[in-house]
Amino acid sequence: MSTSNTNTTETKDKEKESKLKTELRQYQKKTFDSFAKEELADEIPHAVEYEKMCVDDFLRKVKEDKGPIQKIITYMKRMPKVVRDEKGIATEKDFLEVHSELRGVDWKDNFLRVTDYFDGLYYEPIIYTVTKGRDDETGDLILDKQHQGDRKVHDIELTDKNRKQVISDIINNATGTYTNEIKFYYQVPDSIRGPSHRDDSFTYDQFINSSPEEMANITWTRPSPIHSNKDKKPYMG
Repeated sequence: MSTSNTNTTETKDKEKESKLKTELRQYQKKTFDSFAKEELADEIPHAVEYEKMCVDDFLRKVKEDKGPIQKIITYMKRMPKVVRDEKGIATEKDFLEVHSELRGVDWKDNFLRVTDYFDGLYYEPIIYTVTKGRDDETGDLILDKQHQGDRKVHDIELTDKNRKQVISDIINNATGTYTNEIKFYYQVPDSIRGPSHRDDSFTYDQFINSSPEEMANITWTRPSPIHSNKDKKPYMG
């Protein structure tokens, strides 16, 4: 086959590829980019590497001409996080985390499934720089960068103005998702009212219309949580 014919075929295949499949190819790109930037590509969290491997394997096998890829949202979780700027000024912000599973079929109509796919979060390495003396010739300080763990970063910020639109767009763009099957969580932070926990008893209307303060007030009127231990897991609980 000539080069021109090959390029034409690749172009046609790309045109046939769904917007969702193109999106899935970028899974956890921010995590891989942040570790590569610090030359720590070999130290990416194992769970992230495993999830990426499962998604890539799914994309190699799935055939959209046999059936559409389904991205089925299983839960959405809102969480308040205190963010401090360069001056140390603290602001509480509202972030969204989304968990989905992927479904599709291969060329033999075999069922394919990925059980863990996350939107709204990625990981960065925590780097500490220490000095190791001075260069004998230049007198410059010798700096040593040390990898001291990883930081989970949430990047879907919700505000009173965008909350309804952001959440509804994510649900509408997830082929195969049915709103009534989604669990809607609020992750309550530690406070004088009690320990951190998740509350999964919110309705869709409460989830998209309530402010963080309203969500917290609602959850503290309910019985003691059953998810507090799970929320202490270090990775994507």
